[in-house]
Amino acid sequence: MKALIIAAAALLPVYIVADIYRFVFYRTRSKLSTLLLDTKNHEPDYYVWRDANAERLRSRPHERWTMRSNRGEELCGFYYRCGEEPSKRLAFIVHGYHSEHAETAGMLADYYFSRGFDLFCPDNTASGESGGKFFGYGLFESADCLKWFSELKNRLGDVSVVLHGFSLGAASVLMVSDRVPDNVAFIVADSGFIDASEILKKQLGPLYGLMRRLNRRIAGYDPQTAEVRKHIVSARCPVLIAHGEDDPTVPFSMAPHIFELLPQPKDKLFSPGVRHIETSWRCMGAYAKKLDAFIKDYIR
Repeated sequence: MKALIIAAAALLPVYIVADIYRFVFYRTRSKLSTLLLDTKNHEPDYYVWRDANAERLRSRPHERWTMRSNRGEELCGFYYRCGEEPSKRLAFIVHGYHSEHAETAGMLADYYFSRGFDLFCPDNTASGESGGKFFGYGLFESADCLKWFSELKNRLGDVSVVLHGFSLGAASVLMVSDRVPDNVAFIVADSGFIDASEILKKQLGPLYGLMRRLNRRIAGYDPQTAEVRKHIVSARCPVLIAHGEDDPTVPFSMAPHIFELLPQPKDKLFSPGVRHIETSWRCMGAYAKKLDAFIKDYIR
């Protein structure tokens, strides 16, 4: 019995490290780590509003598309029409970490439908109905966005696209800002990070170095490379940056830095008292005004 206790004590740190790694990088989490580490960063009313919008979007008629990622995973995307016939305007909405397409796209679906836009919303790798075990902190997700553009071209032909990302999805769309096809009229990045390693260092503290090494070996990429700076300095289209000034998840300080690095044309919506991805909930009037101006200026 004593030997078993000693062995269990020796293995406990290994279990803890493995469970933390799983919590941060894997699709699935243990019940224990979820209970201890997963925090709610919004008021209850936000979740009621978000989930009701997500359910309304899911209930609309739609097409479910699939394709294979460069990593071999089956990815799913969802196409919603604003009317009976396909529109020549499309909002391509990219969700964030540990989310799925409707949970995010539902927040702005009514806005885009009212402006004559169809929606295309993928489930990112390791999310929703898509395959995959690991999140890519923008590296996998941005590569998948570029591949989805080829699929959109094949299925829809020449449409004007607004590429709109939230949180990890915002970082992902910024990572492709220097490589988007010509039919992308503009990009909206809501609550995006400039560097995944800065977020992970804040979350993991002294464990970051170990987790970084584990992820290079297990998932095959270095979190240090998941950053947007080198891409946004050569952005090929206008960009709107939205960020809440009270964001506890992605520090607001990243938003002005991103904005400064972007070439013209660009604009920003920085909102006092607003937390992570809450701008469309708390400040939809101001959000719509900024989007309407971009649509007027850049959508043909």
